[in-house]
Amino acid sequence: MNQSSETRGTRLKVVIPNVIGIVFLGTPHRGSKSASIGRMAYQITTIATRKPNWKLLRALENNSDTLEQIGNSFLQTLEGHPNIEIYSFREEKETRRFWVFNTIIVEPDSAKIGLAKEEVNSIPKNHSDMTKFSSLDDVGFKRVSAQVWRWVRALPRHDGTPHHS
Repeated sequence: MNQSSETRGTRLKVVIPNVIGIVFLGTPHRGSKSASIGRMAYQITTIATRKPNWKLLRALENNSDTLEQIGNSFLQTLEGHPNIEIYSFREEKETRRFWVFNTIIVEPDSAKIGLAKEEVNSIPKNHSDMTKFSSLDDVGFKRVSAQVWRWVRALPRHDGTPHHS
């Protein structure tokens, strides 16, 4: 979105004028304590089977400079496009981490941008599973798709009248 907003004369420029809404699913807008915990756990243990991306872990830590810069740029982008709707979902359940403890990966306050017009909801799964919809009857799928359909129905038809059901 930021790139589309800042681009001139490329195919990216057409993206932002055509966006009506953005759904965030467990997005750590202000970081996650789990990124710090992951870094510490990896430093402590030699049993780990995968090497983490250190740069990414640092960027995802609570209140990181990288996330703040991206967030500020995104808020400026949204200010220039006030008709874009924002809907943020957070996880409801804890994720088991490092075979030792359970934790919420993205805390509720970090899972939302914090705009007055932003709508917020939750999905009754952990962070890892909240984007994995098992069927059309999955609660998460129903909540996300209901929001998207609400936006689609609000779009005007070619004749200018709104869509219905």
